[in-house]
Amino acid sequence: MSKTSFLDKFIQRYYPETTERVQALMASSALLENLLKRIYDSLEFTVQKYADNFERIKDLLRLIDAWRLKKYNDVSLTSIFIGISALVYIVSPIDALPDFIPFIGGLDDVLLLGILLKTLDKEIEKFVEWEKGQ
Repeated sequence: MSKTSFLDKFIQRYYPETTERVQALMASSALLENLLKRIYDSLEFTVQKYADNFERIKDLLRLIDAWRLKKYNDVSLTSIFIGISALVYIVSPIDALPDFIPFIGGLDDVLLLGILLKTLDKEIEKFVEWEKGQ
């Protein structure tokens, strides 16, 4: 005799369609394999996106440092302010969505990072070109 947990009962009662879909996935090796492949592909894309963003963040950090050291001043104060504010938010323990929440915890950081990089992309590109000429 197997015990059914409170959570099992709750899900079966209030989410019967989800319960049926999960059971169908568990019963079908092909469906489960397809799901796992889709998740893997999604994760691979996300990791690549993070890798690309990581390089851009390193460029931004060098830009801010060169500005701080007065080596590079062909950047607006607004861009410096936006860049520093977003970077502080990303490392701050205070988040709109706490990072410990699985899957969505880092979502606000990722969204903000995407907006930051898109907003500052031209400034970053201009800095990288300047840096190559040094």
